[in-house]
Order: sequence, then C-alpha cells, then structure tokens
Amino acid sequence: MSDKDPVELVDAGVPADQGLSALGMLMQLAGSVFSAYVALISFMLLFTLGSTRGQGSETLFIFLILGLCIGRSLMHRSAGAQLLYGDPNIQGGRMRGVQRYITFALAQSAILGLLFKFKFEMPGKVAFAIAVGLALWPALLAGMLALPRFRRFKDELPITEDKGFEGASILMSVLGLCGLIAVVACLILVFKMPGKELTRGMNILLPLSLILLVVRSVFHVQAGLSGLRETSVDKSVELANRYANFGVISSFCVGGALLLFIMAQAMSVAGLAIVAGISWMLLAWPMIVRRFFSDRQFADLLAGDQAPVHRRSPDAGLTWLGWLLIAYATFTASFVIPQLILGVDSGMMGGGHHRGGMDPTDMMGIFASVGMRSIWWSVGLLALQGWAGFELVRMSPHSRMIATIFGVAGVAITVYINWPMMQMLRHGGMGAMEVVALAPLALALVIPVATLLLVNRKIAPTAVARMRGQS
Repeated sequence: MSDKDPVELVDAGVPADQGLSALGMLMQLAGSVFSAYVALISFMLLFTLGSTRGQGSETLFIFLILGLCIGRSLMHRSAGAQLLYGDPNIQGGRMRGVQRYITFALAQSAILGLLFKFKFEMPGKVAFAIAVGLALWPALLAGMLALPRFRRFKDELPITEDKGFEGASILMSVLGLCGLIAVVACLILVFKMPGKELTRGMNILLPLSLILLVVRSVFHVQAGLSGLRETSVDKSVELANRYANFGVISSFCVGGALLLFIMAQAMSVAGLAIVAGISWMLLAWPMIVRRFFSDRQFADLLAGDQAPVHRRSPDAGLTWLGWLLIAYATFTASFVIPQLILGVDSGMMGGGHHRGGMDPTDMMGIFASVGMRSIWWSVGLLALQGWAGFELVRMSPHSRMIATIFGVAGVAITVYINWPMMQMLRHGGMGAMEVVALAPLALALVIPVATLLLVNRKIAPTAVARMRGQS
C-alpha cells in the first residue's frame, strides 16, 4: 500500500472530511434564508420610503447597507455550495469560496460600523458593538479553518464512509423538529382567531397552508429519524428524497395560497414581495437536501461496480451535530456580545433611543435569549454550547461527556432563565400571547434535548450496505 492510499485522520473516530460537509450545508441554508430576509426588508423599505418624502443621501446609504448584507448572504450560500461540490470556474480549490466570504464579511462588518458611526451619527460604542456582532461568525470561521485538520482540504474534500447521510439525518431531525414546533405554534395562533374570521373569504387559505407545512415538517422529521435508525441507506435516502420533493411542491402551494390571500385583501407590490420572500425561504432547505443526496448517489452511479461500499461513519454523524452547535452558538452570541459591550441594561433591558426611532440594540435583545434573568446565564450557556460543538467536531475522547453536560445544563438553564415568565403564564391559559411567549422557549429546548439524546443513543453495530442496484 502506498503512502497516498490511506486517509490520515487527525483524531480517532472522525470522518474523512472532518465534518466539513455539515458546514457546507449550514452555510447554504443560512445564506439562502438571510438573503431572502434582507431582500424582503429592502422591498418593504423601498415602498415605505417611496410613499413618504425621502431623506436624500440617507436613503441611498440605507440601501447600500442592505445591498452589502444581501451580497454577504449570497456569498455565504455560494461558499457553502463550493465547499461541498466545487466549482471548475473558480480557481483555488474547495476553500476558495469560504476564504472570499470571510474577507468580504469582515470588510462589510467594518464598513457598516463606520457608516453607523459617521453617517447615521450613532454613538461609537453602539456602532462598534454592531460591527463586532457582524464580524463574529467570519472571524470564528477563519480561526477554525486555519487549524491543521482543515487546512489540508484546500483542494479537495473527500467523501466520508457513509457519504455523510447519517450526519445529514441529524441536521434534518433537529431542524425538522424546530420547524414543526414553529409551524404548530403559528397554527395555534391562527385557530385563536375568531371563528368567523377563519371562514370568511380567502382567510381559510391561511390555516390550510399551515397544515400543509405541518405535514411537510412531519416528513422532514421522519426522514431524519429514519437515517439515524437504518443501517442501510436505501430507506433513509428514499424518505429524504420524498421530503425534498414534497418540500418543493409545498413551497409553491403555500406561496400560491398566500398570493390568493393577499390578492383578496388588498393587492400590492409589497404583498407580492412578501410572498416571494416566504417562498424563497421555504424552498431553500428542500433544494439543498435534494442536491446533496442526488450528488452523492450520482457519484455512485458514475463509479458503477467500482463504487465504494457504504459503511457507517466512525463519528456516527456527531461531527455534523458539532458544527450545528458551533453555528447556532455563534449566531446567538452575535446578539449577546453586543449587549455585553453596551452594558446589560441596554437595548431590550432598558436602553434608550437614537435619532430615527428604535435603538438597533433592541433588535439584538430579541435573539439574545436572556429570558428574565441575568444575561450572564446565557453567556455561560453559549460558551458551553460552543465548547461541546468544538469537541464533537474533533471527536475528542471526552466529547460525548461534554456534550451530555451541555444537554443537561442547556435544559436546566433555559428553564431557569424563563421560569418567571412560565410562572406568569401558569394561570393565563393558552391564549395567543401565551403561545407567542412559549414557542421560543420550546425552540430553545430543542437543541440541548436533541444533543443529549443523539450523543447517548445506542449505535447499531457498524453495517455494510450497498445502494440498491439500478436496473
């Protein structure tokens, strides 16, 4: 055997790609959702400012900021796709797209901080806090990918033993459960509307659309759980493709239903923009899942009899969970750290206002998950979550123990910081406001509970299984 034959692993128990396939899928998802969200905000501002007297250059700078944000999100998505599939038109290997994103994102963060300070006359501390929050993810990504274990994949990304299907199933299980909780909460809110409102005209389309999304989320979770249970990939791949196909169809159906609903209320270009943005977001993940599974299957078809035999990956997909924990911890920290820079009494916790309306730190507090306790509880939990994610990516000897500690602590701390709110809602029944308050709590519990279950699940003996032969 030559020296080039084996794939040298940095640590025992890690897959051949060090879990970078998970990073590719997560970057595609985040880039797609954020670009759609910012584009939607841009359209809304366009028509809002168009109906009032503009403020000259200030309006242009607002759209400059939004354009930079859209460009960053699109580069984020493109970097994830190039990491997974490569691009023959781009020189520099698989990591080139990620490197370009990091450079652009850091520059964009600095530019936005300067604009907020000198053009919009925000206090320097506020502008700096926003810039730090924006720069957190690209800076962390640069640090992670500079490690020797990842630098070696500059030119090519190897396919893991199970083609990444088990790790993808972990992502589908966790994200599918989050989607199911969110949609069910929205459905409950809709059914809290007066009965006559639901049966009036096109209003019936709203609950029907949400029911369709509930079915889609059930397919999503079912496909993910199947990939965790099956030792053969046939059934899990079949269910993943079923979800992807149904997800695409349901996205267009929901978009069409929302379009009819808006047309029945009051037809407007802003309404069309909302429908387009929601449809874009709904389409993103099914398309990403479809391409991932199709690409891995197509590679086997091209290889024919020389296709590698499917084996369970040595990490059982847990490096994918590690990247999810790191990504979500960084996303939340990008709102918490600015709160710390500004002081825990700022923003949602009693901040002031600036010229033009709401203090931008108010928006940070929405995602900070500080509940009704000290923000330092959230800081400690995020640090533990990031540590658990890093240890899972490395698959260190203590990774499962640290992840278990995070799972238990995550549930306990999340309940603790939200306990005053739960007590206030205890005697209020399940009205609309209670649903709005409890839905984020349920979503916050998904990741620690899922981590606790996934790292301690019984792993079936390593199995060898081929894909079904093609006739």
